Amino acid sequence: MIKQFFSVLLIGAAAFAQAVTSLTGTVSDPLGAAIGAATVEISNLDTNAKRSGTTNADGVYSFPQLAPGRYSLTVRANGFSARTFNDLQLKIATPVTQNVQLEIGAVTEVVSVEARTPQVNTQDASIGNSFGQKAILELPMEGRNIIGLLSLQPGVTYYGENGNSYRSGNVNGGKADQANITLDGVDVNDQQDRISFTAALRLSLDAVQEFRIVTTGVGAEFGRSSGAQITLASRSGTNQLHGSLYHFLRNKATNANSFFNNQNKIPLAKLNRNIYGGTVGGPAVKNKLFYFGNFEGRQDRREDSILRVVPTESLRRGEVRYLRTDRSVAALSPQEVRTRIDPLGIGASQAALAHLSSYPLPNDGGTGDGLNTSGFRFNAPIGLHYKTYMSRLDYVIDRNSNHQLFVRGQLQDDKSTTAPQFPGLAPNDTILSGSRGLAIGLNSVLSATKVNNFRYGMTRVSTENSGVSLLPFVSFRSIADRFGTTRPFIRLTPVHTFSDDLTWMRSKHEWKFGGIVRLVRNSRINYAKSFNDASINSSWMLNTGADISNPITDLNTTFRTAFRDATMATLGSITQVNAYYNYDKTGKPLPPGTGVARRFDNNEFELYAQDTWKVTKSLTATIGLRYMLMPLIHEANGVQTSTSFPLSQFFAQRAALADAGLPQSQVPPVQYVLKEQGGRDLYAFHKKNFAPRAALAYSPRAESNSADSCSARRDAR
Repeated sequence: MIKQFFSVLLIGAAAFAQAVTSLTGTVSDPLGAAIGAATVEISNLDTNAKRSGTTNADGVYSFPQLAPGRYSLTVRANGFSARTFNDLQLKIATPVTQNVQLEIGAVTEVVSVEARTPQVNTQDASIGNSFGQKAILELPMEGRNIIGLLSLQPGVTYYGENGNSYRSGNVNGGKADQANITLDGVDVNDQQDRISFTAALRLSLDAVQEFRIVTTGVGAEFGRSSGAQITLASRSGTNQLHGSLYHFLRNKATNANSFFNNQNKIPLAKLNRNIYGGTVGGPAVKNKLFYFGNFEGRQDRREDSILRVVPTESLRRGEVRYLRTDRSVAALSPQEVRTRIDPLGIGASQAALAHLSSYPLPNDGGTGDGLNTSGFRFNAPIGLHYKTYMSRLDYVIDRNSNHQLFVRGQLQDDKSTTAPQFPGLAPNDTILSGSRGLAIGLNSVLSATKVNNFRYGMTRVSTENSGVSLLPFVSFRSIADRFGTTRPFIRLTPVHTFSDDLTWMRSKHEWKFGGIVRLVRNSRINYAKSFNDASINSSWMLNTGADISNPITDLNTTFRTAFRDATMATLGSITQVNAYYNYDKTGKPLPPGTGVARRFDNNEFELYAQDTWKVTKSLTATIGLRYMLMPLIHEANGVQTSTSFPLSQFFAQRAALADAGLPQSQVPPVQYVLKEQGGRDLYAFHKKNFAPRAALAYSPRAESNSADSCSARRDAR
């Protein structure tokens, strides 16, 4: 079934036109009667590419699958003066209606109109905003992250940069990870973290041609998720040579220090951010081959205020302080700890005290128990160095501009670091990213009524966190680790996208057929569970450590846990050991320190069909159906396991035995088996994912031409 589905897509019955737009309208005489057989020509002002057609008997014309940009529109009919609309702005994924009224006159006369007024979408029920290059470059954006414009849209809830919190970045109630982002019609969703308002490929503001956000009311050509649909188009070269250089600086000159830093006499944290780059674009062959390139770098040198829990000076000497029932403070000397607490009479561990003494002294009393542990606050250096390279070639294949090809390539070379555990140590995390992207698109005008749009793209997310530790470690429960304990993690996620769109215009109908294939391969190596660790944790003792606190009869109950943890820290008794065992699929244990390798494969298939019917000049009806087939995600290395029978059956048997007063030992034990040995899938395979779409767009003034209010001139030619 999947192979047949894939074959259909390659033949061309699929569709995916999110990175283009369309222009429709009607041509009428001064009395409002339709003018059939009028000649309509549209020309791209940047590349000189042209398309032409004729109106039908109802005076309707349509140009689907147009690249966003500036156009001129010229309409001619026998017995009427020709009319030209200059500088017509077409925005990405935003259908535009431009009705034209011709005046009676000589065919040698041309009425020229400067069409600079904003175009309003009157063709569908989608709600969202489009941004052209001028708005993109002039709007202030933190870190020049263009996807962040989504946070300003109606219906969006945003709580700031809270990572991948499901509460930050909701669109009309949907979860934060439900936005769907495409660049030039190619999937660029972040398959790694799914953080809201973040794409897998970073595109600088100067390399974006158009940008549109649709928060609700999308047609059948959009799918995959319930959140916002974010559509971007990369910038291309034109017949004019153009370029730019830029540099943006942010520093702490006007920043105020934080309350806690001021309280503890810690200076203002450093914040230096430099964003720099340049663009160049132009014609390699005029009207035929165009190029565009962009480089952007970003360097952050900043400091974050970090707070760690460290031992007090008295605890380093082996002295344990506690709070009495009368709220006064008492202390046990190392000798008293040995005689009153330690049943073996050994007393404080010199190795443990030496380790505690290696911590920096406290400087912030805002954390810890206040007697044995306290806070240490410091400004930690944070590094970030991003480099983004993007290039694009556009090629007009034939003389009539009926077939146009583009290729876009993108490369990221990123390095960032997190805070060290304590001053003078290496960063806890060093994150390297080498994500890459490729997009190939072919736009073909097959006839006056048929247009096809094909896309292939590959978006590869490559992330490596080197971590800082490849050794087992022992930690204190109530004291920060002396050294970082983060483990390496490597992930490689290529996503291949195949899509094709076919638009067929007939009379008042615009039919679209199409679909998309996504092949997602998520490979990773994780060392998080490759090493054993241990903890000095009083709660893991018999009676959760009551034997430590029972001899102290005047101990305040609110300080009981803190007293137990501090005493255990001086004794150095390891009470909790976590051992991790990893196996291959044959049951053979992997050597300690071996990373756990997994690869999860995910295939997605979607089809849609849609009819946009221009019922009248003022009313447009859209009806469509989208079908999504998403086979189950599976582990490709053969280590996927599941229980031999559903766990619901296990719990039902336990409940039945309990009702009958029988022992739970009669329930068969749960066994795990490999998927390839008869195990079950991770979840059920749903094959009825149909998504119908219907919309009415009514514009009572659709017959009026907003451009008529602009200055117009009549030129005799």
